[in-house]
Amino acid sequence: MSRVDFYILPEGAGTDRFACSIAKKAWSTGNRVHIHTQSEEKAKGMDDLLWTFRDISFIPHELYNDDSIVDEDTPITIGYGNAFPEQSQVIINLDLEIPAFVTKFNRIVEIVGGDENNKKFARQRYRQYKGGDYETHDHKIDKLQDHG
Repeated sequence: MSRVDFYILPEGAGTDRFACSIAKKAWSTGNRVHIHTQSEEKAKGMDDLLWTFRDISFIPHELYNDDSIVDEDTPITIGYGNAFPEQSQVIINLDLEIPAFVTKFNRIVEIVGGDENNKKFARQRYRQYKGGDYETHDHKIDKLQDHG
């Protein structure tokens, strides 16, 4: 049974920066992480953010798509569409919908931004997970700090 963690952020909090923190934390505990985005543009934005999100640390990562040949030791990949690396254990879903391949992961991270549209889609995803064979957990984040 896969575990799904919903992180509910305060209003105005950025989901992308929080995703970077979660990715860094998962990587630091030995997991391979795939960050799933809505589009190529969003994936490139996450790529840029992972390079600049911390002044004092390096978070190794690569963009991933259907044509990618990524070293199997790459700890963090960023992609969109139906492409995902088989060796990842954790997926951070930044799409509004659940990717079809989510069942391939042991742990699923859903980050819920504070705006109503994001919450609406998150509720739909939550219902889908609850209706499936998933263990769901909610984490209400009242105040954003350094999560990495």
